[in-house]
Amino acid sequence: MDILKVGIAQMNPKVGDIEGNVQKIKHFYYGLIPQNPDLIVFPELCVVGYPPKDLLERWWFIEQVEKAKTEIIALTSNSSHPGIVFGLPLPNSEKQGRGLVNAALLAYQEKIIHQQNKTLLPTYDVFDETRYFDPSQQQELVSFKGELLGISVCEDAWNDPELWPKGRRYQIDPIQMMAEKGATCLFNISASPFQIDKEVVRYRLIRNHSLRYHLPFVYVNQVGGNDDLIFDGKSLVFNNQGSLIGKAPGFQEWVGTFDLVDKLSPKEDHFQDSIESVFDALVLGVHDYMKKCGFKKAVVGLSGGIDSALTAVIATRAVGPNNVLGISMPSPYSSAGSIEDSQRLSQNLGITFEVIPISSIYFSYLNTLSKSFYGTKKDTTEENIQARIRGNILMAFSNKYGYLLLSTGNKSEMATGYCTLYGDMSGGLAVLSDVPKTMV
Repeated sequence: MDILKVGIAQMNPKVGDIEGNVQKIKHFYYGLIPQNPDLIVFPELCVVGYPPKDLLERWWFIEQVEKAKTEIIALTSNSSHPGIVFGLPLPNSEKQGRGLVNAALLAYQEKIIHQQNKTLLPTYDVFDETRYFDPSQQQELVSFKGELLGISVCEDAWNDPELWPKGRRYQIDPIQMMAEKGATCLFNISASPFQIDKEVVRYRLIRNHSLRYHLPFVYVNQVGGNDDLIFDGKSLVFNNQGSLIGKAPGFQEWVGTFDLVDKLSPKEDHFQDSIESVFDALVLGVHDYMKKCGFKKAVVGLSGGIDSALTAVIATRAVGPNNVLGISMPSPYSSAGSIEDSQRLSQNLGITFEVIPISSIYFSYLNTLSKSFYGTKKDTTEENIQARIRGNILMAFSNKYGYLLLSTGNKSEMATGYCTLYGDMSGGLAVLSDVPKTMV
């Protein structure tokens, strides 16, 4: 095979920010040109960010996408510039069904030379793509610089028989179809969310395709946090012998170029530790949620326990110690150790620390309610009053200074109801809500 040099742009888009995403695409595209790639590949739906959800129902949004498409195609107007593969939603040319397709475009010399729409539309777990998109009915190849490229979109690569030993999820396999048509290189643009140990599954999946069909395979994944979804990146490049020749780092934007030849020394397989990957995912999730929502500082209620301590550590790593405020709010029943531990934690992290006792507020509540509660026994009602006082104080700081309040409850507490509504559940982002206590 000829030597095809491919650039990959592991990009962190912002959902709905078409103009900002296009500027980022331009930045990465021009930044890679000095490395002389033949082709630069971007992730799935990089123009709009994944998942765009009901923005896809707005006609004006799709009109903006069309303008962005023209702008991106124009990047290739110089005959010496590389081709570009990028993902975006487009109107369905067949004018049927939902009316949109999840497309991968290949543009070169200011022309669209190939469009491949996504065939397999996931509707499980966090995915709901049949709500918005129509599936492609065919897989076509494109001739580019002496190669026949087979380009697929995310889920299209996930119908591997070894991945589903008890029966495939779909009746067709787009990768197999393109290989049988004579593809000489395979590409997959993706927005695959982070999940514990999913890195290993993805690696084996893409490697299986490369080994089975004896073809180079370039896999480019989105990176970044979009609300409750976090994308870890970790894009992959395999040669035609199924050997790894390139892997992008996780949880960060990255660009690089690779020659798709089988003579390069293969890289060693290395997978990130599960706990380390969860921590990095949470840091990225907090960082991107705050940045994309316009928050610069965070506030955390510190109890002296490990949940609030871990939340403070994640926040500090995400936005820096100068942008985190920790508040201890001791009640009559708080131990001296809880305050000391919170203070020591804040000193170790270098974050601002305040102590706001709530005893007087708590007793004022009890006094106000004493007549109504006369003759009843103390129970969780009085305990929850303390949590709600703390929640009100933390939200007051959030409102006054524009801080994002990070709640500290873990998944085990959420699942069992061991938390207080309008108390420790208050906040704009529940950092540990998908992390069980056993992992904390």
